[in-house]
Amino acid sequence: MYHIAAIGFTAAICSTFALLPQVIRVWKTRETDQLSGGAFLLMFVGAILWFTYGVLREDMVIISANSITLLFIAYIIVIKAKNTYSSNQQE
Repeated sequence: MYHIAAIGFTAAICSTFALLPQVIRVWKTRETDQLSGGAFLLMFVGAILWFTYGVLREDMVIISANSITLLFIAYIIVIKAKNTYSSNQQE
């Protein structure tokens, strides 16, 4: 059973922190023009569903990983929305 939990935990770390380089880049540059808002919204919905699934299954690995993922994606969506709004205001 330990091996199964280790695989799940490792997968959660890899999946969650795959977004970290993008978050760091957005944090440093505030540049989001090349990012697809639709893709990030879809990822956000997916993370909400995974989080809900984790809660229903009482699986802390799924809950933890998707909590962090939701924060990463939400940050990118907020910056993307601010940039889009700002861009539209200047036109």
